[in-house]
Amino acid sequence: MQVIFAGGLRGQIEGRLRQWANASVGSSLLVPLRNLAWLTVRVRNALRPLPMVRVSVPVISVGNITLGGTGKTPLTMWLTQRLVKAGHKPAILTPLTEKGDETEEHLSAFAFKSVAPIVFAGRDRAENAKRAVALGATVIVLDDGFQYRRLHRDVDIVLWDATFPPHPNNPFLREPLAQLKRANCIVISKADFLSDERQNELRTNLEKLAGEGKVMAAFGYEPVSLQLPNGKTETLEHLKRRKILLVAGIGNPSYFAWTAQRAGFEVVEMVCFPDHFRYKHADAQFIAERAKLAKVEAVLTTTKDAVKLRNFWSSDVPLFSLQVKLRWLWGEESLWEIVEGCVKNYQAKFEVKP
Repeated sequence: MQVIFAGGLRGQIEGRLRQWANASVGSSLLVPLRNLAWLTVRVRNALRPLPMVRVSVPVISVGNITLGGTGKTPLTMWLTQRLVKAGHKPAILTPLTEKGDETEEHLSAFAFKSVAPIVFAGRDRAENAKRAVALGATVIVLDDGFQYRRLHRDVDIVLWDATFPPHPNNPFLREPLAQLKRANCIVISKADFLSDERQNELRTNLEKLAGEGKVMAAFGYEPVSLQLPNGKTETLEHLKRRKILLVAGIGNPSYFAWTAQRAGFEVVEMVCFPDHFRYKHADAQFIAERAKLAKVEAVLTTTKDAVKLRNFWSSDVPLFSLQVKLRWLWGEESLWEIVEGCVKNYQAKFEVKP
């Protein structure tokens, strides 16, 4: 499978760095740059201390400690759906803009449901939490909240991508591995990429860093269907054993490629854009040209990328998004018990009824 890094200079740099880091996690050349970024954040926080805000409802954070996609948004969706099903009124707070891909993904997930969570976008999540409570939210869920210190959290769930070893020299760490001790519980994402033996090894290593018993659950992704930009759905059989071109603007495109191949598609080429990339018409044209050169029968992308690409797509080569569902390997109910216990404690303390 040929891999092309697109999206201008940023795409080239980000792609090569990730490729380099994956090949040699302990690469010392990138570590000083990472450490400088950590120092910059610490100095900024020290020079601009802000008071922590508490709100009158429980706050559950879903975050990570590495750059790139670890599955925060899918886990946030799962958690929110369970809260809604249990009779609560959750609000999702995302740090992106209202037109950000994760914001649109949250909104589209509940577009046709009678009960939907409140979704607030923006950097000031402390203020958005207050707004959500004023609108009747009984639970706040932070998408990407582990590094956000201004809002008090009652449960910190931290995701760890199973395709990355917990190495202290990983250049894509957002903060030192020792900070995993702040987490209430850790969930391993993309765990289906590993054998049971390697899952257990990763679990042991993470608990040495975070604390015994903190690794609560693990999940992977199961491909379920294909979707066209017009909303029409096809079965996976529609593209099985057919040549396709992959397009991904996510933090871990290699796992997406592995998932597509596991679903039975013949991946000829993958075009990688930077994480959270905002596509333009020229990008859609470039993808269409690559598809014709590779002589593929379809272009396959993620749900997140399809939302941003569909308005620009005009090629004869069909554009599909791979619809996946979160599949728990173990620990689903243990994780839910922690969240549910926190919410019930608030209800008992403040006599809040769901």
